[in-house]
Amino acid sequence: MEAIRINVNKQMDGYTFSIAPSIRQLIRSWFPNAHPANNIFVAYDTKSNFEAYFGNLESYIYPALLGVENQTDLNKKVNEIIFIDTQTGNVLHKHKVAA
Repeated sequence: MEAIRINVNKQMDGYTFSIAPSIRQLIRSWFPNAHPANNIFVAYDTKSNFEAYFGNLESYIYPALLGVENQTDLNKKVNEIIFIDTQTGNVLHKHKVAA
């Protein structure tokens, strides 16, 4: 698979990151022990504070959202993670995962 799309919905108090049910099903078929989440909410101030100390939040969101324990296994299946603004369709962030 070339890319996994993560939907980003901007709300009044933060961001909701989510994946489609078909992606959750695909992840479970690839990795039976995976526990993909429906969505993850991050408040605006939490995001800005986190990024001040640790860098880009998206690098931490997608592993938690996909629920895959072994990053190397994910790298064998997916080339890129794309974060899409659900309201505009614009690409907000791309993260290459394959070597």
